[in-house]
Amino acid sequence: MRVLLVKPLDPYDEGYYRSFGIRMPPLGLAELAGALREAGHEVSIADRMLHPTSPEVFAKEASRYDMVGITTIASSYYPDAAAIAKAIKKADPHLITVAGGHHATFTYPLVLGDGFDYAVRGEGEVTLPELASKLEDGKSPSSVMGLAYKSDGEIRLTPPRPPMQDLDKSPMPAWDLVNGEEYRADIVEKGAKFATIETARGCPYNCDFCSVTAMWGHSWRMKSPSRIMKEVEKLEDMGYKYAFFVDDDLVIPGSEKVRLDLFSRLSRERPGLKWFAQIRADMVVRRPDVVQAAAEGGMMLAFLGIESGDDAVLKGMKKGLTTTITGRAVEILHRMGVIVFGGMILGSPYEGWDSLRRSIRYSLDLAKRGLDAIQYTIYTPLPGSASFYSLLKSRRIISFDWSKYDCLHPLIRGGVNPVWIYLASRVANYVFYVGKYLYGKAGLVIPGKPNPYIRNMGSYVMKKIPEQLFYVLKIPLDVLSVARDLARSVPPTPQQADELMKAGLQPVFPLRRAQVASIPT
Repeated sequence: MRVLLVKPLDPYDEGYYRSFGIRMPPLGLAELAGALREAGHEVSIADRMLHPTSPEVFAKEASRYDMVGITTIASSYYPDAAAIAKAIKKADPHLITVAGGHHATFTYPLVLGDGFDYAVRGEGEVTLPELASKLEDGKSPSSVMGLAYKSDGEIRLTPPRPPMQDLDKSPMPAWDLVNGEEYRADIVEKGAKFATIETARGCPYNCDFCSVTAMWGHSWRMKSPSRIMKEVEKLEDMGYKYAFFVDDDLVIPGSEKVRLDLFSRLSRERPGLKWFAQIRADMVVRRPDVVQAAAEGGMMLAFLGIESGDDAVLKGMKKGLTTTITGRAVEILHRMGVIVFGGMILGSPYEGWDSLRRSIRYSLDLAKRGLDAIQYTIYTPLPGSASFYSLLKSRRIISFDWSKYDCLHPLIRGGVNPVWIYLASRVANYVFYVGKYLYGKAGLVIPGKPNPYIRNMGSYVMKKIPEQLFYVLKIPLDVLSVARDLARSVPPTPQQADELMKAGLQPVFPLRRAQVASIPT
């Protein structure tokens, strides 16, 4: 079967590229492509972020395929994904359309009414090739685990598919199907190719705003160091100098020994690769030796989920951290010479004016302690997360305009007016960077090991100042636009709420929530 895998348009991705010069290749599609090819299917990948066209034009281009699989790994992808699917069905009703990813997994009752024939629920590396093979042979898809589809007007769910326990057996990503020259990290080095690598999957934590545990499982499954090195070697041979380890947790308790082995091998065998990673603050504080090994193995930037500067808000989010721990983690990373990038969430259901101000003041304090960059986002009820269902049940979700589910637009009614939350998120970003600059000039930032890439990043940011000034001047207009959108927004209908509440009760995988982490040696 000829299969086209598609990454839809997403304004958030494009904004990230404009601001930071980073564009990441579609790892999930490359992994699916590898699995489909191993099963004997012909595969192509289309990234609409690189070559945007109208849905109608794209539908004509897709007409030479037998199946089109569209990722909805982020809810903000969905408007374009649905537009493509509808255009395809209008042009050729027999062309098979499949949605996969987080959004399709948890909102399949809505997805199956928007031009999609099938929704893959959970991991797709086994499900999608099986579906393609069954349909190619003219057989019923009812025996393919992990599907949602309509039959005689009714939604049918096949049994949930267990997640892969041995990720080493997954096919190698089909990186030859993407143009590596298009994916760069200009903020680090102009024109440098930038890769994405998955070394582990799942998360043992339980943050209420996150859909990762619902999607991938409450366990943490890791590829062996040998398999990871095989992928790293392949990417370096293709000219990639920088990478993002996309794992939600670089290290978890119990994985330290195996991770130390990985970092040691990276340091010895592939010292030229520099990489970003996401790591929890408590792990940094508890095992600085592991973090030091990661830095020596090429980790140049660590992303910390700070989320809030108020311990009560962190408790409400079920983050499992305190502001004291995060502050210590920032200092440790800074002293090691690792670039520290923090993520802050404003506008949670647990936040009032005092906690909002406390968070912004806290981020400025972290700037003195070594926080190099920050990303202020707005609390978003992502489908699959615990907050999505609690807020849906209490009728506090403002809209199902999925284009606004980019973590940059207010979507819930909380303790602070959502318009003010939006304004605070925009202004706080500039306040942080101005404060960071002034603290540096005044010598108020604690000493840290110099990082050669900081200068490159600083030069890149300085070149963007005229553009950023334009965005500053636009803030009043943007606030008015958001206020207008909120006033016109249509909340989820009771029927939509009921459908998604029921969908949320359906297991994505037939395993208990609490599992022992799978850590290969």
